[in-house]
Amino acid sequence: MINLAPQIEIKEAFEVDTYTWFSGLLHGHMGKWQYIGANHKNDIVNADKLWDKWEQEASKGDNMLKRQGQIIKDQINEMIALTKPCNTLVDLGPGGLSAVTKNTIPFINGYKSDLQKFVAIDMSEEAATNAKNYIQSLNINIESYSIQDDFLESDLSIPHKGKVIALMMGGTIGNIAAQSNTPEAINLMAHRLSQLKNSLPNNTLIFIGLEATQNVDTLYKSYDHPAHAEFEINIMHAIKRDLLPEQDGFDPYAWKYSMQWYPDAHQFCHIAEATELQRFDMMGQEMRFTKGSKLIIDNSFKFPVLAMQRAAQKANTKYLKPFSDSEGRMVIHAIQL
Repeated sequence: MINLAPQIEIKEAFEVDTYTWFSGLLHGHMGKWQYIGANHKNDIVNADKLWDKWEQEASKGDNMLKRQGQIIKDQINEMIALTKPCNTLVDLGPGGLSAVTKNTIPFINGYKSDLQKFVAIDMSEEAATNAKNYIQSLNINIESYSIQDDFLESDLSIPHKGKVIALMMGGTIGNIAAQSNTPEAINLMAHRLSQLKNSLPNNTLIFIGLEATQNVDTLYKSYDHPAHAEFEINIMHAIKRDLLPEQDGFDPYAWKYSMQWYPDAHQFCHIAEATELQRFDMMGQEMRFTKGSKLIIDNSFKFPVLAMQRAAQKANTKYLKPFSDSEGRMVIHAIQL
């Protein structure tokens, strides 16, 4: 018999998060729900396909994902030397197969025979399963697992053995819930590191990919692409499909993607903006958004190295070393949790 409890719990959490978002109780906390997968072949809700499309487009330009891949390619030997041996590798939000190939496989190859277990954790069951299956297909002697869950939950039961290394690439660490231009950026990042410390096995060492640039033109150029806008705004189609299928007053096509940078907070906001009136009921409450209303889908905090070191200190973790590109625009932080 199929156990539907995890899927039910996830849907309930999705509904609560969406309600708090629409009602203005929370801001910028919907990023993890952008990775909801397709229910059928032609489903417009297809996070893995849209993310892969965005990654492929992004790889053609100069942006954080491309630079992150280059850092790994150029400095993987130093990363392995700093952290070996690794007996269990945990991939937090592995993304599509393109991301797994660029970000994960070099670590698997680098740790060689010391590596015994691989665990992929993602809100998207498809992403986690695909990563696990891909590692299994390499025909190497590694036990592979997939977990569909929020990797910031403290009650995760992660299969592991020996020394644990975790990967959290693509700036995911910076997707922190917050109002625009928050004065609490450092404290919020410290809290996020503390959450990871609680959810991962004791003494896990983690590599965290995070863009460090504060240049506004560079940031806008990185995200100003139709493929990225399509990925961001797809959350509205997931809400329509899974939560509000009978609410005619909610139209996922009546929202567009916009963005805003707040330099004092190191905060780049990804925004859903209503293009026409939206009026509907959710959980017994009427929701109303006039044309031009804005909701922060998620935030991409861009921490310089010193800010990240300060957050690590506040979280009582040990900052080991930054691995950056030649311009210091993209950084992979090594931190002992």
